[in-house]
Amino acid sequence: MSACNVSVVIPTYNRASLLRRALNSVAQQTAKPSEVIIVDDCSETEILEQVNSIASDFSKLLNVRLITNERNRGANHSRNKGISAATGHYIAFLDSDDLWLPRKLERQLEEIKKAEAISDKPVLSATGRYRVDDRGEIFARQFGGCVLNGQKIRRSNFIGTLSSVIVESGIARQVHGFNEALPASQDWDFFIRLSDYVQYVGVAEPLCIYVDHTRDRITLDYRKKLRGHIAIYRNHVRPLKGAASTTGAEFLRNIAEDYQELGNKSKAAFFYASALSRDLRFCGPMQPLIECALSAFFRVFSPPRLKQQRYRRYRRAMDQLLRDNTINATINNDRSIIQQLMA
Repeated sequence: MSACNVSVVIPTYNRASLLRRALNSVAQQTAKPSEVIIVDDCSETEILEQVNSIASDFSKLLNVRLITNERNRGANHSRNKGISAATGHYIAFLDSDDLWLPRKLERQLEEIKKAEAISDKPVLSATGRYRVDDRGEIFARQFGGCVLNGQKIRRSNFIGTLSSVIVESGIARQVHGFNEALPASQDWDFFIRLSDYVQYVGVAEPLCIYVDHTRDRITLDYRKKLRGHIAIYRNHVRPLKGAASTTGAEFLRNIAEDYQELGNKSKAAFFYASALSRDLRFCGPMQPLIECALSAFFRVFSPPRLKQQRYRRYRRAMDQLLRDNTINATINNDRSIIQQLMA
């Protein structure tokens, strides 16, 4: 197993069994990280004892450092602690409930080295990802593309889960890490602030496993999500010239879904109408009128259930991929690895 100059940062809170699973996926990497920094966010005493035991167990396989917060401060405070403590040239983030396929670091670093041979700009990199349920069943394979610019990342957080990301530690510190004041979307805010300074290296292979718990999302989380989306708009979209055109349909559809899950039918109708009008790019100067008409329509006839619609899109895209025999074989092979990692 080759070594690489990567610090892995894992925030955790009351998740001992999941932490063990995540660390196992790091230990199985074909490129071994220089260190793994676990930041425990003031877990309960019994859980913290288990975390200490797990860290000790994996110290036989990895260079593990455990940092504990004196009080609960949230995952992004923990990530910022990890960024400050990291000694590696690169930082790879991994949430304690997510996983990596064995070649994740190796493949990502291969592509990073190619990019660094062309440009000396700091690197931000992300891989493709599988979305799986709590049993490890794959229901989506996603990749947001290889191009990052300020406008594209403001339209949508196409990078997705932070667990797919590697970033140079110097630039992560330069932008002051994660904004701990945000209630949600801190990763998206981080990517936007990085976008002016980095070269982006996208690796299409699905090397990260995002365990999707959103089907059980509680109302409080949707409130946080909505506030995070609004903060992204206020901080990063509205200040731009032509903010209305910069606001993408996906962004507006996400806000409509937030309002729909919170039971605010009027706001859900308004933002869903706005999203549809963005999709109708040909309407030109008629767009405000079309948006107004759509909004009135959806106040009377409710929009479709957007969360369910989103998961149906995932399934249709997956079914389309599985029609390709080569991709089907790859997914089946990866499925067996994922099942082993989640056992």
